[in-house]
Amino acid sequence: MKQYPIQSFVDNRLKELGFWRGELVKRCGYKNVSKGVRRLQKLYSGDLVSPSSCILLANFPHVLAVEQETVIQAIKETHAELDAEDAQRDAEWRAAFQPNAFVLGTSLRPSQIFAFGLTGGVERYLRIPLDISRGSDTFIEQAMKYLNAHPQVPFFGPSTGFIINYTPDRTEHYDKEGNLLNVLDSYYYPGTVRLTISGREIPPGLFAK
Repeated sequence: MKQYPIQSFVDNRLKELGFWRGELVKRCGYKNVSKGVRRLQKLYSGDLVSPSSCILLANFPHVLAVEQETVIQAIKETHAELDAEDAQRDAEWRAAFQPNAFVLGTSLRPSQIFAFGLTGGVERYLRIPLDISRGSDTFIEQAMKYLNAHPQVPFFGPSTGFIINYTPDRTEHYDKEGNLLNVLDSYYYPGTVRLTISGREIPPGLFAK
């Protein structure tokens, strides 16, 4: 696992002081040491903004006997690395991007979110299969054909239209008759359902298979 500057700073300081992570979280106010260590690990993984992380960061200058500016510098360096990772992921996503489309239902949220996620989620129920080899001028026709064959969207009610992502920065929203309603300058994705068992994330389509 990647080690961010905030972790390097804290762990090095703990070594200098001669105590371990459990002692650190106790001195930061946690009575449940295991819970505190989990919160610390979350901070180490790059979470700098959650309430639990903010509490830890606020206590570090006193508990670790360092100047507040030292903690702030470690936070800034961590933010810089996180931003660089985000930029890299965005660049990779744009390089691999292919046009795609999604059907819209009457409801914005699935009626049974657990069953929706368990049986395939967005990819099974909302994604419109586009044949991109036919060219972008056929996408509306393809989406209309899909809607005609699927007037009801499972978990979302009757279909009301569709959205086509032509590029990462151009998205078009159509009603069910194929009339253009809106043009967006940002990518559209319906959302993500995350399923976990014993802390392990399970891909939405796994149970569907």
